[in-house]
Amino acid sequence: MKKLLVSVVVACSAMVMLSGCVVSEDKLTDKVMQGIVEYEQEQGKRLVVTDLKLEKSEGNNYKGVLTGRLDGVDVVYDVTVDDTGSDFDVDWELRK
Repeated sequence: MKKLLVSVVVACSAMVMLSGCVVSEDKLTDKVMQGIVEYEQEQGKRLVVTDLKLEKSEGNNYKGVLTGRLDGVDVVYDVTVDDTGSDFDVDWELRK
């Protein structure tokens, strides 16, 4: 009986921790999108994001692709995110 109870507690804890990671990845994606859009606005451009897909590459690093329209022209950015510590660094490059 104790083994069953311990197994259930461990399984529930794992589900809670995994669902917490998904939420934080969603928040990270939103913050990355917002940061890129704000940067382009500061440059006098208008970026409308169609999609941003981030995938974990190693450790707390992510790589992805952002698609959207920059001043009415379809664009694709290659995005890298370093999510170490209390803040994160984002780099992006416009594909030519």
